[in-house]
Amino acid sequence: MKQMDIPGNRVIDINYESDNLSKAVKDLRPVVWADERGYCCLLGPDPQEGIMGIGNTIEVALNDWEQQLRERVRTAGVSDDLAQYVIDTLRISKDDVW
Repeated sequence: MKQMDIPGNRVIDINYESDNLSKAVKDLRPVVWADERGYCCLLGPDPQEGIMGIGNTIEVALNDWEQQLRERVRTAGVSDDLAQYVIDTLRISKDDVW
């Protein structure tokens, strides 16, 4: 799975081992960065093809990202490689609700 390259000075370091994070965030490790919209969280090659969350705090961006992630998995077609990567990595099915 290709991940979008964000300039290092914009990336926010996240402790992906933190007990405060969900299994999805810990296992998939989306990149988080700040821009003019606030905080952005992305898994994938770009915002159009990937799964993206936005918020005025890191926590809100991660929560938005998880909501987008669940929706993407639920509605994924058979050719959606990113959704399949999520399903395989998290060991879930399209019908699982987490």
